[in-house]
Amino acid sequence: MKPASQIEPSDWMRAAPTRRVVDALRADGQEIRFVGGCVRDALLARSADNAESDIDIATPDPPQQVMALLDRAAIKNIPTGLAHGTVTAVVDGRHFEITTLRIDVKTHGRHADVAFTDDWQ
Repeated sequence: MKPASQIEPSDWMRAAPTRRVVDALRADGQEIRFVGGCVRDALLARSADNAESDIDIATPDPPQQVMALLDRAAIKNIPTGLAHGTVTAVVDGRHFEITTLRIDVKTHGRHADVAFTDDWQ
């Protein structure tokens, strides 16, 4: 899938904590992408530089692999929601929510049974 466009990297994208997490997640050559509110804020030129702003990242790696990659890089990680593929990395007080690509297999109101995938589409 080809990106529709690219934006200039924001300061938080270049910051040392972000670089540590990105480097850890890409250590085995895997593609990752920033997603969610941090992308919206970057498009709107809003600052995401405060430590209260979560930075959301998507990856095709399953949660156990994400935790292994973070452990290998000595990055604190919290199994926030393994059933839905979410692990939180913490670097210098900054939180990064890393979620495995997934498909909702069956929904129960706001909850879903999911299957992990490596397909970005």
